[in-house]
Amino acid sequence: MEQSVQKTFGNLQFRLIRSPRYRCMTISVKPVEGVVVTCPASLSDQEVYKVLQEKSHWIQRQSVRVADWKNHFTRFEEGREYRTRAHRLVTETHARPTIHIKVEKGIIKVIYPEFAGIGDPKVQAAIRKGVEEAWRIEAKSWLPERTEQLAGKFGFRYGKVTVRDSRTRWGSCSWDNNISLSLHLMMLPDHLIDYVILHELVHTVHKNHGKGFWQMLDTITGGVQKLEKEINSYQIGIY
Repeated sequence: MEQSVQKTFGNLQFRLIRSPRYRCMTISVKPVEGVVVTCPASLSDQEVYKVLQEKSHWIQRQSVRVADWKNHFTRFEEGREYRTRAHRLVTETHARPTIHIKVEKGIIKVIYPEFAGIGDPKVQAAIRKGVEEAWRIEAKSWLPERTEQLAGKFGFRYGKVTVRDSRTRWGSCSWDNNISLSLHLMMLPDHLIDYVILHELVHTVHKNHGKGFWQMLDTITGGVQKLEKEINSYQIGIY
């Protein structure tokens, strides 16, 4: 059974998650949640603290980087409208200590404890989770169809399209021409979504980023340099 508790080690506050399914200890620094440590259920606090001490400089560097990321994050507030392409955010409070997320019929509903407040990091994280679930629904509806349209327009042949929660790249194309697209594409404007899809479709012809690849992509899009600069101003997970 998984156990999650807040811990303090020196000046460091972190969330410790123990579970029998974990085989090793991992440390992550997240923009909303802060430092999160996952480890096997058998690992003692002393062993956890020892690793944290050894990794203290890395944690500090990551924390500085994440603090900078936070400047680019949307802060969800009461009375401020937030919409994805096909969903609208609705928040409510209740007297219970739990947070509930429901995404259906064009609504992202997040119900949180009235004593917490919408600015609570856990509430903000729940809203982001709801937004990403809405993106997943929208991506599965939109991206395969749009890929088919662009492939038909420019004469590309591909295998299948899958939508994944990829946080390292917008898309990829396998050697057998199957295309994988990140659900986080739904945060981008339409012309950049098309650019990513076309990027992967060109990979069905050119498997690397050689001269031929960039020439074909530039011919199709009419401005690779401008589009590359624009898409590089976005970062997966920062919205």
